[in-house]
Amino acid sequence: MINNTLKKLFKSSPRISNFILLGITFILMLLIKMYLVQFCYNKIAPKILKDENAYKLTFTDAFFLVIILMS
Repeated sequence: MINNTLKKLFKSSPRISNFILLGITFILMLLIKMYLVQFCYNKIAPKILKDENAYKLTFTDAFFLVIILMS
């Protein structure tokens, strides 16, 4: 669904716009993934570990975790 929409946008716009749009899309998706990883970990980890003082994942930690999992 998203792929078809992106293809239509790329066909109708100049080449440099495609590169900028692709970069913005990649960064937006990365930020969404980082937020979801951080939010889910911070909600689930204390329950699994049965410790309210469990380590809270920071946005930087979430960034590196997403990068590792994407490769």
